[in-house]
Amino acid sequence: MDKANNVVIDQYDWNIDRALIFIIPIVLLAVLVWMPADELIQSSLLCIAIFISILLTYKYRLVYGFSGIRIASIPSIITSTFTVFISIPSIYILAINEHPSEAPYFFSIAMFYLLFPAGLLFGNFIRKIDTESVAELLTQTYFKERFDKYFYEFLIILYSISILIFCGYILRVNEIPLVELIKNPGDSARFFYMREEALKILEMTKIERYLFHWLRSLFIPFGIIGALILNFNYQKLKYKTLLILFFILGLIVNTITLEKSPIAIIFLSIGVYMFLKREKVTVWLVIVLVLFSLAGPITITYFIYIDRQDLFNLIFWSYINRLFVVPAAVLFYYFKHFPETHDFLLGRSSQLFSWMHHEGTFPISNYVAQLWWNDSSTTGFANANYLGNFWSDFGWYGITISTFIFGVIVHLLQWKIFEISRYRKNLLFLVVISISVPTFTFGFFSSNITILFFTKGLILLVVFLFGYDYWQKQIMSNVLK
Repeated sequence: MDKANNVVIDQYDWNIDRALIFIIPIVLLAVLVWMPADELIQSSLLCIAIFISILLTYKYRLVYGFSGIRIASIPSIITSTFTVFISIPSIYILAINEHPSEAPYFFSIAMFYLLFPAGLLFGNFIRKIDTESVAELLTQTYFKERFDKYFYEFLIILYSISILIFCGYILRVNEIPLVELIKNPGDSARFFYMREEALKILEMTKIERYLFHWLRSLFIPFGIIGALILNFNYQKLKYKTLLILFFILGLIVNTITLEKSPIAIIFLSIGVYMFLKREKVTVWLVIVLVLFSLAGPITITYFIYIDRQDLFNLIFWSYINRLFVVPAAVLFYYFKHFPETHDFLLGRSSQLFSWMHHEGTFPISNYVAQLWWNDSSTTGFANANYLGNFWSDFGWYGITISTFIFGVIVHLLQWKIFEISRYRKNLLFLVVISISVPTFTFGFFSSNITILFFTKGLILLVVFLFGYDYWQKQIMSNVLK
């Protein structure tokens, strides 16, 4: 037993933070003994930074710490994602590169463990999260509410909007990569260019492009998870039908360009929901859900490279590289080329700030891709974690200010989710958390903050939360009259 904030925390606590307090000093000792001299300082400082971060947030570990994974807390997901896919691999990236940019690259990563918790704690000063009620989520089962029945009508409207957006996209695209893959699997180089033509360089208006991104990242997973929860808890034919329709549409829409992350969003969202609804979670369940989340992307990769003799070896190492090397490697190139190859952009890398410059938005991800691949004609993108963009824009000012502000924003988002759901595992909580996790995993380690909120549609989710809160209060006020 362990007590935190007067709440009894039993075996469901998943107190990963306490375990890490004991494990990290052992890791640090091993680093000091066995780590090569070239990476000794960076590895030691990273251990110390993570250790300090855990101590700073330990009181609120069920929201901010690694232990918050048990309820898929957004701050916890961000910290875990950053640690697994950026921080730890950065030591390897530093070992294989020698460049003056190593120092700002590493210290930007290490500073995350101070600035992000500082932003979270400052946000908690503005709007305090009830940690006692959060602890109760660990043992809660699904909470049925009177508002659940209204979600069906909302999802019907969302499905109709999704169909319209998809039809608009179909009218724009000339050749559908998914159809070509089904007819003629193999030939990976051909499908790479088809994927580019099917979205990245497809002629469509900015509004159409945003709508299609919102469809894949927000509308589809929202509809699938919402219908799944209704079907599981109320067992009605109309809910099952809506679930099937949304899932079929999602499989088509999120695989049509043969990109891996959109289909992963669907399976990961479902996996998060299955994780949250379970009262008891085992290691085997986590392993199964991770494999389930990767099932869609691996299937696409299999058919793209089906003509290769070393197919399974290729799939395994390509995913290891894509998940645990590429995110940290791409980020390094942003530090390498700014300001050495190009002056700081002063806000031009993001459309949120670029309106202040007469040159307009700078295509930074394509620019870095051209330098990285030594191909000036490539249409590909080298997308990086938000640190890369803010470093390229404002240098040290960018990464320090943005990380702190990001912590404040994330706290306020998590606080709003708790407040509107009233700290219950109800439909709203499960839907919003389930669809947010993919954004703050796949999206976070390879996208800027502004892309997460605008291109990925998180800003619409925020609007929905405030709208739902207002609607819920209006209904309750009418009932009390």
